[in-house]
Amino acid sequence: MTKKIKIQDADFEAYLENALKSHGYLFPTTDEQMSVFEENIDYIPLPKELGSPDFVFEDKKQTLKKRVIAIDNSEGERNWALAAREGKDIPEDMLAKMKRDKEEAKKKKNDNR
Repeated sequence: MTKKIKIQDADFEAYLENALKSHGYLFPTTDEQMSVFEENIDYIPLPKELGSPDFVFEDKKQTLKKRVIAIDNSEGERNWALAAREGKDIPEDMLAKMKRDKEEAKKKKNDNR
């Protein structure tokens, strides 16, 4: 039930809005947009546990467990520093200064808390 519209004859914004509504990117507002949307949508059944509203009143509490993944980024930080210097080696005095600056920044951040 799609109509072919010559885009030169129609207002582009109205054409775009109609297309977005017909394909579900915006909420359909007309029966024609809704019918185009329903033709193109795939049916996805609800899971069995959501088939009845009784699951709301059941006394099953579900808790989600937090997963914390520790990442060691010390090697990555050095690689960023090397990349900033186009892969050239960093002199030892510069590495020491960078390390002092980093420690001072961490100390300053912790003092502000």
